[in-house]
Amino acid sequence: MLLSQVIHDNPSLTDFWALERCVSAEARKIPQETSAPLTCDVEPEFRCTPRKWDLILSAAHERGLRARQG
Repeated sequence: MLLSQVIHDNPSLTDFWALERCVSAEARKIPQETSAPLTCDVEPEFRCTPRKWDLILSAAHERGLRARQG
């Protein structure tokens, strides 16, 4: 799962925290038998993007993957 693709597919994103929710939602859509790690190939260009944005988005992705199993 490419971060650039998530951003491209969701042009209405207005801030980093909306992106975080979107990453989690996209991870929930991945079939359980599929392994799809998040690849942070671009840096989000939102004004409110925190310094450790990659860790925050990776955690959101993992939450989404766990939610699909439960």
